Amino acid sequence: MEHTASSRQRAGIVGGGIGGLAAAIALRKAGWDVTVYEQASEFAEVGAGLVLLPNALAALDEIGVGDDIRANSHPYSLGGIRNPRGRILMSHRKGAGGRDPVIVHRADLIDVLVRALPAGCLRTGTAVNSVGVDGEVVTAAGADRYDLVVAADGVHSVVRQQIWPGEGSVEGSGVTAWRWIIDAPPPSWVGQVWGNREEFGILPLTGGRTWAYAGARGGVDILEHFADWPEPVSQLVANADPTRIIEHELLEIRPPKSLIRGKIALIGDAAHAMHPHLGLGAATAIEDAVTLAAFATDLPGYNKDRRRRVRTSQWLSRRMSRVIMPANRPFAAVRDVVMGLTPGVLALSVFGVVNRWRPRPITCRTECDERVELQEEIPTIDKRIANEK
Repeated sequence: MEHTASSRQRAGIVGGGIGGLAAAIALRKAGWDVTVYEQASEFAEVGAGLVLLPNALAALDEIGVGDDIRANSHPYSLGGIRNPRGRILMSHRKGAGGRDPVIVHRADLIDVLVRALPAGCLRTGTAVNSVGVDGEVVTAAGADRYDLVVAADGVHSVVRQQIWPGEGSVEGSGVTAWRWIIDAPPPSWVGQVWGNREEFGILPLTGGRTWAYAGARGGVDILEHFADWPEPVSQLVANADPTRIIEHELLEIRPPKSLIRGKIALIGDAAHAMHPHLGLGAATAIEDAVTLAAFATDLPGYNKDRRRRVRTSQWLSRRMSRVIMPANRPFAAVRDVVMGLTPGVLALSVFGVVNRWRPRPITCRTECDERVELQEEIPTIDKRIANEK
C-alpha cells in the first residue's frame, strides 16, 4: 500500500497479548495508525493472575490505562513468606495506594487494554504467515506494508524464527508451574511458601476470587507433592479443580544480539521470555511496548535502551528463582536463616532495581511534525505579506 509523505505512519503488530495491545495503545498515543493481528478468534489471555509492580504501573499510566487497571485489580497485600515448616521468613504490609503493587487477573488486564483501542484496528482470527524486514506482513487475506512491524507473538514467535534464524533459542528452565483460579475468597493467610526445590503462592483477586500457584524443579512433577504442606496449602491442593489448572514448564529465551532488524522490533516474550519471579514477565513486555513508542522513529535507540534492561531483568529473575527454589537443602537452610535476620525493608530492596524504572515520555510525532512544517512555512508567509505591502 502506498502512502503519501504527509500520511500518518503505520504499524503492524503481530500478537494480541499484553505486550502487543500495550504497544498498540502506546503507538496510537505517538500518532501512529496501528493494526493488531491476533490469530485467536477473540482477545483472551490463558493464565491466572499476575502482580504489577510500580515499574509496570508507571508504564500503564504513561499510556493512560493505569487507573482502569487499578480499578480492576486487588491491592497487593501479602501475609508474608514462610517455609514449609511454618517458619516466618518475611512479613509484609499492605500498600497505601498510588503506585503500590496490584494483583490482577490476566483476562481483566487484557480486557482493559482491548477497550482502550478502537475495534477497527483489531483483526482477530488472523494468523500472520510471514513478515519481511521491509515491513511487509502477509496473511491469508494478502499482504500489507508498514513503517514498523512489532513482533509480540510470544515465546514461540513466528516472526523471530523467520527473521532471527538461529538466534533467540527457547530454553527449558526445568521448573514446572501450576496456576489456577478459585471462585472463592482467599483464606485468612495469603502469601508465599518457599521450600527446597519448590514454592507455593496464594494471592487475592477482585470479585472474591483467589489465585493459587505452585512451582517445582525437576523431580517434582505432580501438584499432589504439596498435599502435606501446612494449611492453607494442603486444603487448596485438595480442593483444586483439575480442569482449571494450567500446567507447563517455565521457558526462557536468550535474547538475540539485536532486538531490531530492518523495520521489525521484538518485544515481550518473543524477545526475552524469563522466569516470572519479581513480577518481570508481563512487566518487561509493557516496558518494551511503551519504550518502543517513545523510540518509534529511532529503532536503534529502542534497541540500545532495552538491551541492558532486558539482560538485567533476566539475570535478576533467574537468581531470584534460585533463592526461592534452591537446588539443595543446605542452601535453603542458609536462605531461611538469612531471611530471618534481614529486616523486611532491606530484603525487599532487591526489588528496587526493578521498581525504579520509569518510562520515557511518549510524544505525538504527528503533532510535532506539523509544528515543524508550520515553523518552516512561517518565513515564506512573512515574505509574502511583506511583498503584498
